[in-house]
Amino acid sequence: MKMEFFRPLLLIGLGAFLATGCYTRHVVVRGSAPAPTGAVIVSSEPPAPRHEVIVGVAPSPAHVWVGGFWAYRDGRWVWLPGHWERGPRIGAHWTAGHWAHRPRGWVWIEGRWD
Repeated sequence: MKMEFFRPLLLIGLGAFLATGCYTRHVVVRGSAPAPTGAVIVSSEPPAPRHEVIVGVAPSPAHVWVGGFWAYRDGRWVWLPGHWERGPRIGAHWTAGHWAHRPRGWVWIEGRWD
């Protein structure tokens, strides 16, 4: 009886714990502007993008698949996998972010909704 009561609490707690590890942070530069003061400029070229298979079907008509990308973390390249994201409106188009080469290195250009 006690286990039936604690099982949902355990699952909620475990889900909350795992969700905290899903937060990612990356420095972005909008458009083709030069890197802002304090932006991370990476000297090595990012690896080639990985081929991803879209996972499942869109949860709703407003969701769009946002492909994965390489992020630079703690001195190394890390792949952040794609995910479904709810657009600001039905029919919104996602323009993916990308790494752009600048005279001083590589800078992340943020993805955006159009």
